[in-house]
Amino acid sequence: MKSFFLFLLTISVLGSCAKRGNPTGGPIDESPPEVIKTEPENNSVFFNDNKIRIFFNEYIKLEKLNSQLVVSPPIEKNKYSIFPQGGASKYIDIEINETFTDSTTYVFNFGQSIIDNNENNELPFYKYAFSTGSYIDSLELDGMIYDSFSAKTDKLITAMLYPYNNKFYDSIIYKEKPTYVASTLDSTYFNFTNVKAGKYQLIAIKDNNNNYLFDPLIDKIAFYENVVDLPNEEEKIELNIFKENPDFFIFKPFQDKYNRISFGFRGNTENLKINIENERSKPMTDITYEKETDTLNFWFNEFEYDTLYLKVTNNSYNEKFKIPFPKKEIEKDSLEINSDNKNYVDLGSKFILNSNIPLKKINNELIKIIDKDSLEVNFITNIKEKMDIEFDFEILPNDKYSLMILPNAIVDFYENTNDTLNYSFDTKDRSNYGQLILSIKSINEYPLIVDLLDSNEKVIKSNYLLNNQEACIFENITAGDYNIRLIYDKNQNQKWDTGNYLKKINPERTIHNLEKIKIRANWIIRENI
Repeated sequence: MKSFFLFLLTISVLGSCAKRGNPTGGPIDESPPEVIKTEPENNSVFFNDNKIRIFFNEYIKLEKLNSQLVVSPPIEKNKYSIFPQGGASKYIDIEINETFTDSTTYVFNFGQSIIDNNENNELPFYKYAFSTGSYIDSLELDGMIYDSFSAKTDKLITAMLYPYNNKFYDSIIYKEKPTYVASTLDSTYFNFTNVKAGKYQLIAIKDNNNNYLFDPLIDKIAFYENVVDLPNEEEKIELNIFKENPDFFIFKPFQDKYNRISFGFRGNTENLKINIENERSKPMTDITYEKETDTLNFWFNEFEYDTLYLKVTNNSYNEKFKIPFPKKEIEKDSLEINSDNKNYVDLGSKFILNSNIPLKKINNELIKIIDKDSLEVNFITNIKEKMDIEFDFEILPNDKYSLMILPNAIVDFYENTNDTLNYSFDTKDRSNYGQLILSIKSINEYPLIVDLLDSNEKVIKSNYLLNNQEACIFENITAGDYNIRLIYDKNQNQKWDTGNYLKKINPERTIHNLEKIKIRANWIIRENI
């Protein structure tokens, strides 16, 4: 019997040894890579090497190095190389082919580019610093950068410090690179480290060319109004970045219609004039602007010419163009009238028709608007931006309107007239819309523009407050999520104005209410800002 029990015990042990199972492994590695050694040592002084090696306790890789790495003071990218690129290694090599400035502290800030090879754990903002002098500069300067108009601020904004001394001049930012640079990376926060004591001019740009120079045609800019004095700077720094209005420029004209010349342009056109300088003919002319593109159209009545001579002026801008008569036949514009409205118009809105040719006059006696009860509706018309017809009348809820435009009611720039046009549209019941009542507190500056924005920051409705009011009301709002933007209209022109760096003008101040306001149909929402 004893032998039998020993036999069962042996079988049981052997059976358990033969069972298969899945290894449980250990806990997931959540630790970032660690730097275990550097050659030369981090924060070395009297630095004169051309190669740096940084050792880690595990295999690492570099991701998004081009956008994450910040070298301050800047070194040309073709003057240094960094490895690994695209592979894994237990060290990073920096090879430098640059003549360093004496008594200067250099910093390689790797941002968020160093991660381990297996779990992608990040070693954030690792910095390797060295000095060509006898000590490491250790002062810091930080702050925040926000977009001056949008609630969303661009990533990877470059902050720059220029020594404020007898060599500084305002336009240096167009021509020379800064002494120190920092980046917001994926946030709105910037931090300069290892800065020498002294006075500095602080600039920030959205550096689209990645060359540390300000290009006003493509870059946004922010500037600090005061001189930064280190180590005495104590004020909390906030910068508002903006896109300047470019200087006016008009591009080479093109002609795709018989009586119309088109130009691409940039800048302010407030004082723009285009004149035909042909000696014998002075036809009627007009200028309109495309809604979606930076293109203007120059219209002129038909006349005989071999070459069209145009003079374009806008303040100090002065340019002449010669445009030969088209070699191949091109068609003339014919009047087309269209509607942006679909089958309905929102309460509080206007019914609008669009023309493809500038409009000269509207004869309301040849237009009739009828409601669903077959009653005639009184209205007035307005020509907007030379190309749109706005019908102004009381649009009632839950109604249906028919609009008939008889021939010759609309006359365009060329004296073309319309054929018979018919349109119809419905309106919704008031219960389909919500209402927002805003109470705006602690505002001491007026006038104030209050914009209701959708999720794409498109202005849905806007109010203009000349003084303190108990409430700001938005009516007939389609259900959805919205935000509020306040604009201090300093020059009282009823629009937001950007800044100008050389004139030291900051943009008009804006405040964004970042809490979403949920509008529901048939609800009255009350909010405090």
